Amino acid sequence: MKHLYTLCSFLVFTIAIQAQNKNWSIYTSVEEGIHVSDIKPSYNYFNLSVPAGNAGMRLGAFYTYNNNISAEVTLGVIGISSPGTFSSGLIPIEVIGHYNVLPEIPVDWFSKFNIDLGVGSALAESNPGNYGFSEHMVVGATAELGDLLPFGTLMMGTRYSMFIDDFIDGNAVSSSGNDKILRFFTGLRIDLGNTKNSAELSEAKAKINRLEPDLKAATLAYDDLSAQKEGATSSLEAENTELKQKLKSLENSAPTSTIETTRMVPEFNGYHVVIGSFPNESMANEYLNNLDREDLKVVFVESIPTYRVVLSEHEHLREALLALENAMVITPNAWIAVY
Repeated sequence: MKHLYTLCSFLVFTIAIQAQNKNWSIYTSVEEGIHVSDIKPSYNYFNLSVPAGNAGMRLGAFYTYNNNISAEVTLGVIGISSPGTFSSGLIPIEVIGHYNVLPEIPVDWFSKFNIDLGVGSALAESNPGNYGFSEHMVVGATAELGDLLPFGTLMMGTRYSMFIDDFIDGNAVSSSGNDKILRFFTGLRIDLGNTKNSAELSEAKAKINRLEPDLKAATLAYDDLSAQKEGATSSLEAENTELKQKLKSLENSAPTSTIETTRMVPEFNGYHVVIGSFPNESMANEYLNNLDREDLKVVFVESIPTYRVVLSEHEHLREALLALENAMVITPNAWIAVY
């Protein structure tokens, strides 16, 4: 048993304080107990001797494995008493495991709800002047309130300790059952190495890992679209060069083909978006066939007279200007003319 106390003391006062591992924390708690033994407990809490005689505190180390599993090892000093009947003290060492049964609580400040199970040994006075160790099992529940304090985690809960001996209250009665203690506690877990920040960082890294495939897919899609854009641009430039060459050839064969005589239009009907203008219909049709587009047509303007290769007709100038942008994709020499 001395070796057990030495080991637990080492864990409590050395590992918890000096450990730099982000999973370790310092843990301390205060508690109020109710003994279930051969001597009836007192519930008269207006008598300050009752809460004072059944109070206790513990100090230890807390280890967090993950969001669901954690454990603590503590060394404590607690009292049990019934004023006017008996008063005693215990020095317990406990190792308790926690399992989070509500891993996804939708409340920010309520981070965990643990079911607790553990074992321990307590130094108690079996007879006046005689002390002995009594092993016990512990069951309970703990609520962790994670965002209430900037430097740690507030913990509240209850534990029920069941001893294998009957002398905890200093009175052993045969066939009366072993002693038990029900306690209510409030604890503080002080995280070492900024555990909260580390947990947030780990969550952020996990999120990055989850989003990394999406980023790669988006990058590949962007590269593919960029390649398609470059290919389309090159194709349009080639078509534009070819159209310029054909247009230059037609201009050389008919120098007056793209020249319209400026005359007064007797009646204004609208606007033509013009790709080319020719003095006769055959030249206009030949140019139209070279462009090989279904959205173009040849229109005869009687007032000039001339034959226009037209992309569209509009009543309003604003509409014609918008359509001119599409026409300049076919040829940069496109223009707007009235009819």
